[in-house]
Amino acid sequence: MAKRITETELILPSLYLMKLNGGRITSSKLIEKLRLIMKPSGEDLDILSGRSDDKFSQKVRNLKAHETFERFGYAQYKGDARKGFVEITSDGKKHLKRNQEILKYLLVNDFEYVDIKKNLKELESEKGKKKRLVFDENIIIQEGIKKIAQVKVYERSTKLRNYAIEHFTKDGHIACKCCSFDFENFYGAEIGKGFIEIHHTKPIFQYKDSEIENTLENALKNLVPVCSNCHRMIHRNWSKPLEIQYLIGQIERNGIL
Repeated sequence: MAKRITETELILPSLYLMKLNGGRITSSKLIEKLRLIMKPSGEDLDILSGRSDDKFSQKVRNLKAHETFERFGYAQYKGDARKGFVEITSDGKKHLKRNQEILKYLLVNDFEYVDIKKNLKELESEKGKKKRLVFDENIIIQEGIKKIAQVKVYERSTKLRNYAIEHFTKDGHIACKCCSFDFENFYGAEIGKGFIEIHHTKPIFQYKDSEIENTLENALKNLVPVCSNCHRMIHRNWSKPLEIQYLIGQIERNGIL
């Protein structure tokens, strides 16, 4: 059974929501917004005995009861129970800034709850250690201003993408792992050769100053080449991305190519 989320794992996404809300947020709004971006599952959705709250809501409320933000110096609760709110501190802003690139990567790429929890826990336990660098395929797919704004992530992600394409290319062709669609066969070599999207089944990071080649090699087990249609189907339900094998099974039973 998957472990429940801890208060520590809620710190960064809570600081993120405070920043989006002008620096402060009420407990009720914090519960609502955290539920949307964290997509809790399993035991965290169990309803508490004699109450309408589930265990996830209780854990968010415990941030105040256990003075979790105050203990780290990242935020402070102010006001009374009915009109109170939690407000980010200068230390909280610094902590968020240090990790905002990774946090955004985790929250916008439809990773499963267990992966988000695991990595948030590791982030909070790695203070002062080597910095993590992200690889984000979405930045490549949606170039333009995104490329300009996050040029370092774009360049790093492009390196991973090219490495993966080279690895998955067989006999000069690369095809979708799910439906076998080959862009070159369909669109011709001039515009279709070597094109594919790379799906991340797990979050992928590089530690600063570590060898990029080792990172790329280790990343391969969590990468899958997919066509644009299959990639969108995988992420159609943002709260629960489809497993690759499940999608393959659906195509085998229903697909007409």
